[in-house]
Amino acid sequence: MLYMTALERQLEDGKITDGKELERGLTDMIVVSSNEATQYILDVLTGTSSGAELPATEFAKWQYKRNRVNRFFTAMGYTNINANQKTFCEDAYGLEQQSRNYKGENRNMLTTNAVARLLTEIVLGRMNTPERTKIMMDLMRRDPFSASTDPDDQGHGFTGKLLIERKMKDAKLWSKAGWTSTSRHDAAYIETADGLKFVLVIFTEHHANDTGTIPAIAGKVIDGLRKLRS
Repeated sequence: MLYMTALERQLEDGKITDGKELERGLTDMIVVSSNEATQYILDVLTGTSSGAELPATEFAKWQYKRNRVNRFFTAMGYTNINANQKTFCEDAYGLEQQSRNYKGENRNMLTTNAVARLLTEIVLGRMNTPERTKIMMDLMRRDPFSASTDPDDQGHGFTGKLLIERKMKDAKLWSKAGWTSTSRHDAAYIETADGLKFVLVIFTEHHANDTGTIPAIAGKVIDGLRKLRS
């Protein structure tokens, strides 16, 4: 979501030229959570690319460029985050590992507060124009009740699983999930038929294969909001 937001801002400001490959990369990054697409989008955003390790002076210049997304969000008051690394199916090598400071000390880092703020600002149209806000929202739109061959996809295996279990066919869901071998996260905006509209961000560690935790928490939140309203 951070890379999508920064990309749409740069497109709106004319700093990046749109094209079919860029649209394909953005779609694959958000809709199917492709690591390769994310790598491409971060290259475009920052004018950097992977490769062999660099001498200190050259590396410092490269790393400054790679921190462009961080500077974008820092300027808006976001704190305790790091968004300057690519995502990988296996591991980073060469310059990318050098950027991580080899021991993972410079890996990507997010907080639930930062993600909740970002998703809220996207939903409210505060991050871009109405047209670009619609593009972002359309990319994050999920249909838990659509046919799927993957029960663990972003619409069916995370917050959407709760909507399926409760047969909430009239609810609307926009989300971006994230998962690794050790973590399972989801950021969701939900609108229910009875008028609830809220953002919910859940991060879990060491429960990557536990498909029940996120929907269970989402259910508790919905029940609690309804109880507060009654």
